[in-house]
Formats: sequence, structure tokens, C-alpha cells
Amino acid sequence: MKKIGRSFSVRLALRFMFILTIAVILLSFLFLFFIRSLVNANQTEELKDAEEKVFLALYFKQPSEYLLAAEIPYYVTYIIYDSDTKITLATNDPFLPYLPATNEKSVHYFEKDFFFDGDLDIVYYAKERMFDQRNITVATAINIDNNNMAEMFSNLPMALLFMSIPILLISFFVALFITKNTINPVVKITKTAKSMTTEKLDTLLPLTGRGDEIDELSGTFNDLFLRIKADFDRERQFSSDVSHELNTPLTVITGQANLLLRWGKDNPEQLEKSLLAIKDEAASMHAIIENLLQISRIESGRIKPETSSVDIIELFKRVEHEFSSVAPKVKFELSEEQKEPVIIDTDPEMLHQILTVLVSNSVKFAGDTCRIKLGVLKGHGHIIISESDDGPGISAEALPHVFERFYRGDEAHSRAAGGSGLGLSIAHTLADSLGATIEAKNVEPNGAEFLLQW
Repeated sequence: MKKIGRSFSVRLALRFMFILTIAVILLSFLFLFFIRSLVNANQTEELKDAEEKVFLALYFKQPSEYLLAAEIPYYVTYIIYDSDTKITLATNDPFLPYLPATNEKSVHYFEKDFFFDGDLDIVYYAKERMFDQRNITVATAINIDNNNMAEMFSNLPMALLFMSIPILLISFFVALFITKNTINPVVKITKTAKSMTTEKLDTLLPLTGRGDEIDELSGTFNDLFLRIKADFDRERQFSSDVSHELNTPLTVITGQANLLLRWGKDNPEQLEKSLLAIKDEAASMHAIIENLLQISRIESGRIKPETSSVDIIELFKRVEHEFSSVAPKVKFELSEEQKEPVIIDTDPEMLHQILTVLVSNSVKFAGDTCRIKLGVLKGHGHIIISESDDGPGISAEALPHVFERFYRGDEAHSRAAGGSGLGLSIAHTLADSLGATIEAKNVEPNGAEFLLQW
């Protein structure tokens, strides 16, 4: 991992080095071209000014000696010639050719082998004027050999080449240092994550304490690992609980079968008793398996809600009627708020199963003579369905765990109470599928209450 981290640092440093070097070179070129444009503008103004002075000297018929000087810089050459006949009227450089007008701008002019020992390379400005009833052209020029900016640009590539070498080296080492320090927390995180196993999911990734994006990433992964660990712990506990739940009826079945094989088959009373025990335990195993399969189907999405309009009051009456034959001594009542029908859009069968589980749970733990109250509240963007009883309630230790599969917090969750221990877990899974939340609490002076809320 260290080798990988270093190679990444080098790659990132190289990229930064080349980007920085290219940026410096481009900015240098842009800056020099900007300077050159300013110099060219100044040269144009200078050549224009020189052309104006030369023409004025000619216009006022100054002596040729003064015209040769014309109060222009020594490095500026000029030529005045007849535009039609190409006859030179005045010049301070006899080798300067007849230069055409430049339309109010300076122009670069080059002619190879113009001189016997070299080329003609100038920047000039020329303008046509009227003088003595004829067209003349006044041109002023600067030799490129005397142009410092042109000389600087000719040497610019080599200068930039030598300048880029130290920039490359400095930027590489600076970028490498910064990159290594930047990704060092990532390397530590990777090492810690690599050492983690399903048995060590509580090992937390290191935090730098700076509260930056890397700390946010580490914190996110830490939360994820803790959730995964909680899931693993629940699955381990679930597997253990399933094994225990299935092992108990299998033990009973095996014991009854051995009893019958030894001597019970010759005793009609024992034979009937053993067969009934085997039947009950097989039914218990079947209920556990069916409940687990139902939870699996709901969680995997194979059972999906089919929404329709449901009259909650009618659904309460349906549940009451179904339990009238199972637990005839249970008294049902609606909360005082239920004066009018309440219609909601949900899956009627899933909601019916949730209510059946809750009422069954109350009958099981509050007794078959308990009082069960059902209610629904709709308004302000939410819906709450409640189911409560007047039983002993739920212990404080068990309350946070009542929806966990096979949870045994007290004697109320033992096999002696009957059932598979999966009813409330199924209700919770169904509620999630309906997009609702379900919670349990105790009510005063006694009893338990379940709230289903959208």
C-alpha cells in the first residue's frame, strides 16, 4: 500500500509540475505579447510623430541639412518621394526603398539579400500627402536590428527553456511534498480498512481532527461499519435464535419418537399424547418457517403493497369480529375521537395483518379478558392508528427491543407464552413496506400501546 501511495504521489506531482510549468510559460508569452503590443503601439506613435515632423520640415521648405535632422530620433530613418514618378525628394538613408503607404499603422517589411552583406528588416510607417500640387509619400522606419523587443522575442524560446527547468524541479518537489502530506490520511485509512474483518468491524478509521473532506469520508465509513457490525450482530443473534427455536421442537419430536419406539406405541394413552405433542411442535416449526419466509419476501420486495381506499373503522370492526370467536371475553372499544368514518389509501390486507398481530400480542400478554382500544387520527398531513390494552405493559428493558426477532427480555417472551416470537417483527416489516413507522410504549395507569404512523 505504501508503494501504491508513493506512485500516486509521484503521478500527481508530475501532473502538477507540467501544468504549473505550462501555465508559467503561457503566462510569460501572454505577458510578453502584451508588452510587445504596447511597444508596437508606441513605435507606431513614434513613427507617426516622426513622419509628421519630416513632412512639416519639407512643407515649410527647411534647408536640406535641417530636414536631414528634422528633430527625429537618430535611429529613425525616412524617405520622401514622388508617389507617381518615384523620384526621391529627401532621405537620411539612401538605401531605404520606396515604401508604400500603410493606412495609419506601422508595418513590418523584410527583403532578403537587400544589401550585399545582409537583409533589409524594418518596421515603417508611410503616408501619402499633397505637396506642390503633386502626390508624395512620406515614410519613416526603424531598423529591426535596433529593436530591443524584437531581439528579446528572438531569444525568448531559449530563455523560456532554461527558465522552465528550475520551475519543473521546484514544482515537482513542492507538489510531491504537498501530495504526500495530503494523501497520508488516506493511506492510514486504507491500511486500517484493510486490517478490518467481520470480527473487527468496531475498529474505527483514523480522523485527522481537521474536519475536512477526508474526516467526513472517514466518519461516513465509520458510521457505515458500525451499521454493518450491528447488522452482523443481529444476524448472528438471529441465526442463534432460529437454531434455538427450531431445536426445541425438534428435541421434543425426537424425544416423543424415542418414547414411542421404546414402549409408548403399546400404550394407547401415551401414543395419543406423544402424537399430539409431535403435531403441536411440527405446527410450531411450520409457523416459524412461514413467518421467516414472509419477512424475507416483504424485505426483498417480492410482496408489494396494493394501495386502495380503506375505511379504518370498518377494518377495526372486521378485526373485532374475527377475535370474537378466538377470544370472546376480550372487550373492544373505539377511542372517543372516532365519530365519523376515516378513509386512507393503503394496502388493506397488510394493514389488517398488522392490526391482527398487535391485537394477538395484547391477548397473549394482557390476557383473554383484557380491554383493547383501537383508534385513528387523521389530519395536518399525518395519520396515526393506535392499539392499546390494559395489561401489565412492557418492561423498560424490553421496550426498545420488542420488534426484534426472537427477542427475550423477560418471561413474557418465553416459549411458554406461545407463538413463534416473530409477530411484532412481521408487523414492523409490514409497516416499513407501507411507508409507516411503528412504535411501542406504555400507558398510564397500566397497559401497552402501539402507534402506527404515516
